[in-house]
Amino acid sequence: MLAARASPSYCFSMKYTSLIIKVVFSLLLSIPALAAPIPGTTSSEVVKPQLGIYRSPLGFEISSQQTDWLPTNVPDASKFIETLYRSPNKVYDTRGTLTVRVDKLKNQVSLKQYMSRWSKEYPRFGYNVQRNKPFKLGKNLGYVVDLVNQEKKRQIRQVVYKKNDTAVILTCRDHVLNFKESLKACNRIIRSFAWNK
Repeated sequence: MLAARASPSYCFSMKYTSLIIKVVFSLLLSIPALAAPIPGTTSSEVVKPQLGIYRSPLGFEISSQQTDWLPTNVPDASKFIETLYRSPNKVYDTRGTLTVRVDKLKNQVSLKQYMSRWSKEYPRFGYNVQRNKPFKLGKNLGYVVDLVNQEKKRQIRQVVYKKNDTAVILTCRDHVLNFKESLKACNRIIRSFAWNK
């Protein structure tokens, strides 16, 4: 008995069905590559650097989503800086920046004691303290310090949060003539700070 031969249109259909199955299968296999080993970490597609979200393994997060400031790579030499944001605009030959630095404390001290120690150091770097006071933002207790270096024409706002043995120092800096403008974006980023542990 002779076997029935498949029609040319049936062979054509089977060939393309097989190709479509291969393409779909390869797409399904590539999806896990987009996921992070731990969901919500910085390697996750959910937390893309271009979204401006930074989640620290030390238990806090911060975001520049409400601004046009961009996350920037931290210089290798800055081992205490966790993350860095920059203004897209250069004014007076400087660009506004906000650094997030972490200080792991060896001794248990209050936020007030910690700030008292640092307040004595500012004049050594040429900065005059304009304001230095505690504040509360939601559940976060913090300290704000406003500083100016007239000689270098630089102005700084530092906000410090502390939890257990971790102090997080957010430093906004720019040229004195553009600082008021930069401070708007800095304050939005600073207000996004939250402990997540």
